Parts: sequence; C-alpha cells; structure tokens
Amino acid sequence: MSHGSVELVWHLLQVLHEVMQSKASELRKLMDAGAQEWKEKYSIECERRRKLHNLVQELKGNIRVYCRVRPMTDAEAANGCCISFPAPDEIKINNPELGVTKSWQFNEIYRQNSKQEDLFSGIRDLVVSMLDGYNVCMFAYGQTGSGKTFSMQGSADNPGVYTRTFNELFKVAKERSAWKIELKGACVEIYNEEIRDLLLGPNDKKQKLQVRQGKEGNHVPGLTLQPVNTVAEVEQLLNTAQANRTVASTDMNLHSSRSHLAVQILGTMTNPEGKQFSSAITLVDLAGSERLAKSGVSGDRQKEAIKINQSLSALGDVIAARAQKNAHTPYRNSVLTHFLQDSLGGDSKTLMLLQINPCASHVEESMCSLTFGARVNAVEMKKS
Repeated sequence: MSHGSVELVWHLLQVLHEVMQSKASELRKLMDAGAQEWKEKYSIECERRRKLHNLVQELKGNIRVYCRVRPMTDAEAANGCCISFPAPDEIKINNPELGVTKSWQFNEIYRQNSKQEDLFSGIRDLVVSMLDGYNVCMFAYGQTGSGKTFSMQGSADNPGVYTRTFNELFKVAKERSAWKIELKGACVEIYNEEIRDLLLGPNDKKQKLQVRQGKEGNHVPGLTLQPVNTVAEVEQLLNTAQANRTVASTDMNLHSSRSHLAVQILGTMTNPEGKQFSSAITLVDLAGSERLAKSGVSGDRQKEAIKINQSLSALGDVIAARAQKNAHTPYRNSVLTHFLQDSLGGDSKTLMLLQINPCASHVEESMCSLTFGARVNAVEMKKS
C-alpha cells in the first residue's frame, strides 16, 4: 500500500472517530430512552401478572380446604374403615353401628395413597402470592394421630409442606432477579395460651411475648427474626424449633404435640420501579384435637389438652363469625387466633389442610373434623 493510501485510510478513520464521538451522546440518550421504555413495560407486565395471579387465587377461594386421609396401620385395619369417596371432591362417612351416613365436599381430597408431591401441587401457587405481597397461611387441623405432622414435616427422603414450600420460595425469589427480596424466619409455639420463641436456647433470656397491633398489622415485639437466604438456613431454624417444641405421650399418640407450631417467613419485596411490598407466609402444625376420656391424660397433660381444645374452639368461633359475616370477629379470644388474625381476614390467602384418620374406631373424631372443615369452606373472604 502506497504512502498516499495509508494517509487516506488514516484520515477516514479520524473522520469516522469524530462522527462517532459527536453521535455518542445522542446514541446514549436513545439507548437510555429505550431501556427506560422496556423497564416501564416490564413493570406494567409484572403488575398485570400479579393482579391476574391474585384473581385466580380468589376464584379458587381465599380460604381453601384440602382434605387428606392417611393410610391405616394393620392394627387399625382390623377395626374396619369408615371412609369412602363417592366422587373426586367428595368424602363420605358410613358407620352402621352409629347409624351415620354423611358426605362432605372440599376443594381437594387426597386419598390414602396420595403422595407428598400431590399435596404440594395444590399449594405451590400460594408461594407466589406471598412474594407478590399477600399474607399466606396454611394450617393443618385434625385429631391427634391423624397425620398432620407427616404432611407438614415429612421425612428426609420424603419431605412435607415445609421443605417443599421453602424450595419453591427461594426458587421463585431467584427467578425475580430484578427484584430486591429480603426474607426473615421465625418459629414459635403457642403452649397453654403463651407464645414461646423456639429459636431461643434453654439458657437464653426469655421475655413474655404478646401479639401487638402495629401500622403494618399484628406483630410480636421481641420475637427472634433471623435473615434467611437459602433453604438450608430455614431447615436449620426448623430443626432448632423442633428440638425445643413441647411433646408428650398420650394413649392416642406416643409423640403427641402439646402446642401449636408456627413457622413463619416474613418478606420485604421491592420491584424494579421501587414499589415495596411486605407480607408473610405462615405454616402452622396445630396441636391435635382430642377427647380427654379417649386420650387418657391427667395432671399437666390434661391441662394442656383443655387449653388446646379451647384454642381450637376459638379458631372455630372465628371461622363461624366470618362465615356468618358478623360485625365482630373474636380474634382476641385466643392467642392462636390473635396471632393468625392477619392470615384469617382481609385479602390474605388461607388454606386449611384437614387430616383424617379413616379407622372406624375414630369415626366420631373424624366427623367432628369434617364438620369443622365444612364451616371453614363456607367462609367468604373480603377486605376488612
């Protein structure tokens, strides 16, 4: 290449560089404008998806009732089964000795052969609702020994609602990479109408915990809230809570839970536009309802059973008041219902897992549970 050609190429490169510099500012403005436009469109679509998802959950019912029947042991099978399923969403009790035949319908019914993943498939969407800023609560209800703890906790090789919920929670949070999401965990038990912080060790200084009303809703001042960023960290909280939970042996269950266990994940979510949402998902393994004569408890165990039944009765009163659309809902009649107030009213999403023992010798307890479940199913949730 000749010297003149080299100079020409060099001159053209300089001209091109000057043109690019002169246009760089304009190009940056155009790119920034385009990015802002896409950011605004993304924000609009996120809000639209949030509203549509919430609408779907409302159409399914803000309080849903899922019924799960556990398998019988060989010893129970000798007494016969009192449960049948006339239709996919129908459960029936038939007991000739008592002259009882009655059917109930619920949102979902899981039979004796159902798997843990089957149950969670009907719960998964509620995790998204929590990250969208709605309070979510799921509580397992049923007589002592009906399988509540298995459904909620499961085992290492067959995890229950807790672990599956945590996995889904962090999975969805990770997918929302443009959001800022901060999560904290708490574990409490409600024992004899007292709130106990299960994340405190036996030698830790403990204060009396009470539910208080704040501008963001009910909360428990002084409760341990530990930041969690992984499923493993939440599992560690749960292991600590289980080690500190109150259990005892009764005639109905060798390891009967003597308190209500609540595992709560509280979240603060900020979308790309800076709009902030706060909400909580609360998973509750209720203490088992039991008849004193049948459980064979006495002394302290009897006092515990009485308190358990009173709190479950208070839960029934709250449900009944909402179903009848009473002007007053008696949340404060029990520490349990006061603690769950924000999850049982307003636009919260609540799911009741009704656990049933199908053995004929437990037909009366099963009937009471199914009747209670039907009352819950009748509640129409609206903003307070």
